[in-house]
Amino acid sequence: MEQEILPDFLVIDDDPINNSICNRIIQLSLNVSSIKTFTDPSEGLEHIQVKYANDDTAKAILFLDINMPSMTGWDVLDKFKGLATHVQEKVKIFMLSSSVDPHDIEKAGNNTLVAGYITKSLSQAKLRSTFSDYVKPN
Repeated sequence: MEQEILPDFLVIDDDPINNSICNRIIQLSLNVSSIKTFTDPSEGLEHIQVKYANDDTAKAILFLDINMPSMTGWDVLDKFKGLATHVQEKVKIFMLSSSVDPHDIEKAGNNTLVAGYITKSLSQAKLRSTFSDYVKPN
């Protein structure tokens, strides 16, 4: 029986401490093959374009912060729309933000590229409820 290839997890957030926390919580909670974090949104987008354009089996879940100084999460989504469709289809995006602004939550909910909205800080409980298919056995 062929083993399912688990998605990569990506985090684009300008806060390196939050990225470290996300990395650790994902490792503790989920059966994932790879976790990559980016403090520079442009580097994260470049990684997505290169890796998921050329690897037919790779899929990813992206946690994307909204409020970043060089490029907001909304800017990242606008640039993501410009990527090839087959790349877009491989990446499931979740906004991961400290914002509880109803406008941000509504804007994310109305964006077809966004699969969900998770408020910071990321926790094992939030991960387990959102990604129950990938939860590590106790």
